[in-house]
Amino acid sequence: MSAKKIVIFGVTGVQGSSVARALLTDTHTKFKVWGVTRNPASRSSQELDKLGVQLVKGDLEDAQSYADALKDADGVFLNVNFWAAYKGNNAEEARDTEIAQSKAAVDACKAAGVKLIVHSALESYAPTLPIPHFDAKAEVTKYIKEQGVPATFLYTSYYFTNLNSAKLEEKGDETVLQLPLPDDTQIPGFNPNQIGWFARVAFANPEEWTGKDMYACGENVRVSKIARVLSELSGRKYRTMGVSKDDFLALEGKMDKELWLNYRAFVDGHMKRDPAKSLKIVPETQDFMAWASTDKAAIEKFGLSTEYSKNQA
Repeated sequence: MSAKKIVIFGVTGVQGSSVARALLTDTHTKFKVWGVTRNPASRSSQELDKLGVQLVKGDLEDAQSYADALKDADGVFLNVNFWAAYKGNNAEEARDTEIAQSKAAVDACKAAGVKLIVHSALESYAPTLPIPHFDAKAEVTKYIKEQGVPATFLYTSYYFTNLNSAKLEEKGDETVLQLPLPDDTQIPGFNPNQIGWFARVAFANPEEWTGKDMYACGENVRVSKIARVLSELSGRKYRTMGVSKDDFLALEGKMDKELWLNYRAFVDGHMKRDPAKSLKIVPETQDFMAWASTDKAAIEKFGLSTEYSKNQA
């Protein structure tokens, strides 16, 4: 059987690079991986080139720049990065940019006869809770369906790796994790470096996954459990900020709006994920503890014992 040609948009990003690595290391299905990037000479691009990715210089603002790469493609991984266009005060503009770039890519895929798009998706909670970066991906999902392009919709969750950027405040012998959410808030989360494993399943089995939704979630982890697990793994005393729901709601307008809206979706319980279903698709899907005990940045950030991580290997 000839190798399947998969084209990845945003191949140097967290999601795109994960997909590339997962496809290139597959032991059951042979893939040829093409990656669209604005700068093939960048360090991240060159690292992927060494792994075997065929780099294509292309810009999502210019569909003609990547049209040739889509010829004879068996699949395309599509994730337009809202955050690349977001400057902190232009969420609607960033949303519209993502929608326009994504629709142009979908049109190009349709014209080229691409056999399957795996779209990195999110649901919309509008009008109850409009969140621009969620609404953008939901609009693209709707457009793909309207155009009749074969697709799998891969719904992601909160990146566990976002916690590596969280501020820490030392208070006596305790370390306060600056995550301004009530302790009982459940956060559907996953290791974004594993998203490629989910996409690989869809690309290897298009007859099973075309037209289907797929969800990537390792755990619906409570904020209180995050602090408890970090304490257990590090031997240090981590605790939450201990905020109430009213405290959180009062932060509206005092922190980044897009982030606050994202947190509001967790606080109000809008995002629904079933980790058991993710485990059936990718049995190696990591829950929070598994991620925290193996992620190099988390080990350094939170002072995880290296002896503990050795025991987890």
